[in-house]
Amino acid sequence: MLGDSHLHIGAREPFGDWMVKMLEAVKQGSIAIRFGANPVATITIATRNVAVDLLQPAVFQVNRDETGLFDKLKTASEFGRKLSENDLTVSFLRRGKEVMRLGKEAQPTFSKLLTKSDDLQLTSAREFGKLKDDLKTH
Repeated sequence: MLGDSHLHIGAREPFGDWMVKMLEAVKQGSIAIRFGANPVATITIATRNVAVDLLQPAVFQVNRDETGLFDKLKTASEFGRKLSENDLTVSFLRRGKEVMRLGKEAQPTFSKLLTKSDDLQLTSAREFGKLKDDLKTH
């Protein structure tokens, strides 16, 4: 739900609940996403852990919106809390290098100062910046 300048994933938000149920249901496997002959992303699932690797992040560019970086991090931390409550972890990677971890296995240090959350870890500020640049339209 959009409000207070960011997309909320609150305790009773159906989208968040649906995502958690889906992640709990799948025990293991992987999905490769291709654009033509080129792999653009992989999703690897092991028990209670999901890794989303954006191999060609520019393919997933999104139009600019009015929410700022801190609002997006707040939304991510809200989803991370929902994942933690269900003993789940989701990691986002950029070309094989971990950028962010949400959920139970997140161990925030610096990112906790920004988000005040134990459920979101920025694992690489450098890769986070690169991914942010990759995803925005120019």
